[in-house]
Amino acid sequence: MNFYTSLITILISLQISFAAYAELPNLGDPTQKELSPYQEYLLGKKFYKTLKSSGTLIDDLAVNDYLNTLGQKLVSQSDQPDNDFKFFVLKIPSINAFAGPDAHIGIHTGLFLSSENESQLAGVLAHEISHVTQRHLARAMTESNTSPAAVFATILAGILVSTQNPQAGAAVLYGGTAAMLQSQINFTRHNEYEADRIGIKVLRDSGINPMGMAEFFETLLRNAESNNVLSRMEYLRTHPLSSARVAEAKHRIIESDKKLPNDSLNFQLSKARLTVATTSSIQDIIKKIEALEKSKRNITTEYMLATAYIAYDKPKQAISILKRLINVKEHPWFQLSLAKAYEKNQQQKNAFNVIAKLSQLYPNYLPVTIEYANLLNTFKQHDKAIQILKRQLQQTQQPVVYQTLAQIYFANDQVTSALEATSHQYELEGYLKLAAQQIDNALKQKNLKPSTKKRLESRRKKLLDELARERQN
Repeated sequence: MNFYTSLITILISLQISFAAYAELPNLGDPTQKELSPYQEYLLGKKFYKTLKSSGTLIDDLAVNDYLNTLGQKLVSQSDQPDNDFKFFVLKIPSINAFAGPDAHIGIHTGLFLSSENESQLAGVLAHEISHVTQRHLARAMTESNTSPAAVFATILAGILVSTQNPQAGAAVLYGGTAAMLQSQINFTRHNEYEADRIGIKVLRDSGINPMGMAEFFETLLRNAESNNVLSRMEYLRTHPLSSARVAEAKHRIIESDKKLPNDSLNFQLSKARLTVATTSSIQDIIKKIEALEKSKRNITTEYMLATAYIAYDKPKQAISILKRLINVKEHPWFQLSLAKAYEKNQQQKNAFNVIAKLSQLYPNYLPVTIEYANLLNTFKQHDKAIQILKRQLQQTQQPVVYQTLAQIYFANDQVTSALEATSHQYELEGYLKLAAQQIDNALKQKNLKPSTKKRLESRRKKLLDELARERQN
């Protein structure tokens, strides 16, 4: 029985619908023990593409921007500041985080929401970053003669199953053939101590209080001892903890570390947004906060209530709260949410005015740019929307920018440009064949300028060449 047959057998034995995972890609030759940098890039690309297509990823632009900003801040102080790390949040309630192939670092919502402050979340990120920079996983697989493709396919299957059933997802990782693979990639005690040591230095050099790492690990260990629920404690299985290890981490904290900040408003507002996004009952959140005495409310709880009101189709209540918050504290998320509340309350002009002013203050902030472009499109100011999106592309190449740009091109009857923008979106998402097909469609448009045709043909060749290279690996 080969690896992929074993994986299917595990899923069926757990009585999980395998249909949802029928598109689980072949991540590579399961007998191949070594990966070239390009092959690791392809493995990471397939890994992330599968996660994205599963609907597992949180698509909140503000939260994702916050996490990536925090992650890149840490990476800049690591041994590999130029490495292209990718950080993302998965909508999975279990407490876990992982470093996938090609520096893809995923954080479960369960872990994010369990962190009490930014330094605790940053501690986990710094730890995962250190595993990557020290090549702990690569070394473990080499020493154990384990196929990277098989290992990451197992991790991927466990993640996908966890979206529907955390305990079953854990069983995929720890049962049968998968258990054997997982035991081979669990980091050694030396690796864990090394990641802690390097992670603490990364936190310190980034200006973040490293005590958060020790505090979070201590909390996990304490909770595990009192409530040994596998689905809630996956992190302990993949990153073994002990009281000695926690003590060692605390011992590395120096007196000056304690003066470093351990929290940020962005972290707390991100938790508020994720709490609303992942709850099974928005109404319960509203009732709980409404029942609080005013003295026990703060900016975060008020923002969470406003966010819940928007999601619960009570925009008028949200508008009232957000206006008060804006008078107390200047933060772009308050204005973004206010604009969203205005839109839900059929006050598009008010929403437009809020975002137009915000765009002047934050001209290259992705969440603001996308919202402004969409509102400009609503008011048929297509040329201006295209202009700000092109300006954004000079700062960051992200699929959502090209996707929004394509929509506005279509609305403005610029079909060729829309198809070209969609091609760039698909390329960034890893769909080279679809990207090339969009260029084929663009080349079929009538009255193309010679310069446009030449550019499209050049792009088509580039895409097909890259597709051929991928198929050879």
